[in-house]
Amino acid sequence: MKRIFSILYLILGFTASSVAQQKKPNIILILADDLGYSDLGAYGSEIETPNLDRLASEGLRLQEFYNNSICAPTRASLLTGQYQHKAGVGYFSNDLGLPAYQGYINQESLTIAEVLKENGYNTITSGKWHVSGKGTSLPWQRGFDLVFPKDEKSSDSGAPGFKGKTDSLGYPLPEAYATNVINHHALLFLDQVKDDKKPFFLYLAHTAPHWPLVALPQDIAKYKGKYNQGWETIRQERYERQKQLGLIAPDTKLSVRDEDIYDWDRLSFDQRQLWAEKMEVYAAMVDRLDQSIGQLIQKLKDNGQLDNTLIVFLSDNGAPAEDLVKWHHRARVNTGSVGTLGSYESQSKNWSYASNTPYKSFKDYTYEGGINTPFIAWFPNRIPANAIKLGVGHVIDLAPTFYALARVKYPKIYHGLNPNVLKGKSLLPVLFTEVNQIDRPEGLFWERAGNRAARIGKWKLISTWPSYKWELYNLEVDPTEIKDVASQNHDIVSQLSQAYFRWAKENDVVDFAELEDREPASMKEFRKSKMQEIAAPAFRF
Repeated sequence: MKRIFSILYLILGFTASSVAQQKKPNIILILADDLGYSDLGAYGSEIETPNLDRLASEGLRLQEFYNNSICAPTRASLLTGQYQHKAGVGYFSNDLGLPAYQGYINQESLTIAEVLKENGYNTITSGKWHVSGKGTSLPWQRGFDLVFPKDEKSSDSGAPGFKGKTDSLGYPLPEAYATNVINHHALLFLDQVKDDKKPFFLYLAHTAPHWPLVALPQDIAKYKGKYNQGWETIRQERYERQKQLGLIAPDTKLSVRDEDIYDWDRLSFDQRQLWAEKMEVYAAMVDRLDQSIGQLIQKLKDNGQLDNTLIVFLSDNGAPAEDLVKWHHRARVNTGSVGTLGSYESQSKNWSYASNTPYKSFKDYTYEGGINTPFIAWFPNRIPANAIKLGVGHVIDLAPTFYALARVKYPKIYHGLNPNVLKGKSLLPVLFTEVNQIDRPEGLFWERAGNRAARIGKWKLISTWPSYKWELYNLEVDPTEIKDVASQNHDIVSQLSQAYFRWAKENDVVDFAELEDREPASMKEFRKSKMQEIAAPAFRF
């Protein structure tokens, strides 16, 4: 009899273990806003990001993970697994009068929340949405059960505001600071579902470190004096750390400096002081973002939710070049110091040049500096620790990755609609096995306001509006896009351009020349604001 009980115990124990292993995982997707490739410690930065660095050291970093170069188009692809035009957000959150450019996610492009909710998940979002319009495709209409902020104006906005009380100098109080507010509501939602047997999907979309540059004074104080040496020095130091970390090959060359990047040594003392203060505030914003992720990890641990949770962290695009004197015209009328709510400043092109180290260009462009940003994935006992892989992933890959992990099928029919077919690839082989990069013979493609690109294997084809001239780069030997080899490789240019035009036709991409007249005046100013005067103007300081 004793032997029978022992065998029964072993059988029951094995069954319970199998059931535990089959339990569907929680999934957390954290999106930073305008964070450059080198802005985290794990990607070479001097900014203190111990929590993200921990996730990186205990998980996986990708060297190449792509977005759509700007906010709303990236979010549309990230949430649906579609290229942005197919999802309805081909240009931005503006309606340009065509279905592919309506500015909000269409009904045929199912969100991750809609698919996971149908398969037994609690669905949560806190933060920036920016893919709704005309009362349509609001987060609570697209599969999310728990939503903050739950109002249409904030959902439509590219910069939802949470302004509250300030201290006597105009700095926000901690309880009113956007990063804290977004994170606070996410943690409340996690408490709300912690006793539920269902798994959860949390889309945590922070507004940091997007301008305007506003931070808590205690965070700014940590970086006082750290940027007095200027952007060129910071860029060089980050570049050396990236090589030491193994993120880039030892023979990788830094991208060519833009002609309009200011020479730090030729700025006046007052100009250097103001530029240094801008980066101190930017660093403080990244620091606070990392602190919030530490709080999230602790909440998961306290709630017993941590061990069965995949956490993915990325950015919606590279660091920006826009100048808020030229665009919005707000930096001209500051009523407070940089970092206070009375200030409306950006880090501008000069510091973003350092943020995007080692790559070329900025947000909104399809060079690597605009579309290649950090990717960290962490899942205890599933993802090998301290792994760095090439990846060549894209935001369209997240939806199929999550569906594969959750063991759910993407529907052929959804509430009477025929959903768009998923275009991305599951990243699970890269996350969980020895596979170094996604096998994607069809390639990847980009178009945003006339800026175009195609990548197949090691080759990348690119053109920058208003030019239609193709440039070609071999990313295997020239990842920072220094040497255009189009004139020596006509066959490859032809192959990639044909692939691009097939993709454009399949995704309803329109030549931007046909749309430029419909572009809002503010967005025309946005594009113009990214070019600086060769010499720093005195009136700014």
